[in-house]
Amino acid sequence: MMMGAFWPGNDSSGPNQSLKSLATSLRPWFDFRVVARDRPFGGAKPLVETGIWHELDFARVRYCEAGPAGARDLRDILNDTPHDVIWLNGFFDREFTMATLLMRRMGRVARKPAILSPRGEFGPGALELKGGRKRLYIAAARLFGLLRGVTLHATSNSEADDIRNGLPWVERAAVAPNLRALLSPPTFIEAHDDATRVVFVGRVSPVKQLHYALDVLARIKSNATFDIFGPARDEAYWRGCEAQIAALPPNVRVKWHGETANADVVAAMARADLFFLPTAGENFGHAIFEALCCRTPLLISDQTPWRGLEQAQAGWDLPLSNPQAFAAAIDRFAALAPDARMTLRNGARAMAEQWFARGDGVARNRAMLMSVMNAGAAR
Repeated sequence: MMMGAFWPGNDSSGPNQSLKSLATSLRPWFDFRVVARDRPFGGAKPLVETGIWHELDFARVRYCEAGPAGARDLRDILNDTPHDVIWLNGFFDREFTMATLLMRRMGRVARKPAILSPRGEFGPGALELKGGRKRLYIAAARLFGLLRGVTLHATSNSEADDIRNGLPWVERAAVAPNLRALLSPPTFIEAHDDATRVVFVGRVSPVKQLHYALDVLARIKSNATFDIFGPARDEAYWRGCEAQIAALPPNVRVKWHGETANADVVAAMARADLFFLPTAGENFGHAIFEALCCRTPLLISDQTPWRGLEQAQAGWDLPLSNPQAFAAAIDRFAALAPDARMTLRNGARAMAEQWFARGDGVARNRAMLMSVMNAGAAR
């Protein structure tokens, strides 16, 4: 499996948490080996030894240096490591996905059956970001047959629709949900002042829309603290967010925590009053699921699978076309009595438990892998 960013230093990533659950659950039938970048995106130094397989309790992992032309030694790794299926993550990932598909098509590596998980990249909001460049690559992938023998993996029916809209010519597709364990929520501690504790968890990037969140907070009348957890890999984008933060009114206090260990993020979500993520699109929303597990009510966009929040008394999912509605929701929450807030907290946890109880992810992911292996790789 090609993961790009993986442990160490990336354990707050939703796909990493999902992979851990996937590999652990499917261990009786499959042996997972992961190939990943040896440093965070843009990092100057490796965080882990390269050139060897590291043993984790759920998979073996090999790290390598990655550059514009792809991950170093990727060709040798693919040719020297026995495998039945290649599982790629991120359709537009240059370091692992594009490099693997090109080598596979050119015959430089064995053309084994492959799964490609776009991870929400074909959602309307996500696909519009740098849309010209993405459309050019999609056209090239079709022209050169990069997806022959590749199964496009969606984690929901709605994501499958997005993939079909973006790649109507793709021959193979499958739907299998993400696997996530139900987290035990840390203890909630009431605030000692009248400020609503709002938390944002996600990459500081245009698709997660931190700039939109800051615009909303500039509109609220109540007092709030806003804690941001996530790496700022787009420096120009972060500078714009910093300018917004500096211009916020005094009733809003902001703190950016950067990239943070998953356990610390979960603890922070459990302490928060409201989880705020006006994302442009999510195929699942791992941070959203973790917030629900932590009994933290949601304030999110309507561009995720987590819908009907107000009816479920778990928060709000609102259209991005109306930022004032988000601001009104925060002010409305700030005015709630403690028992009404507790109703929302209980509703959030109930939604997480209901999703987990309905899950048939182990069987469906196993069936997808078996189907891909049996179908073989097109020439």
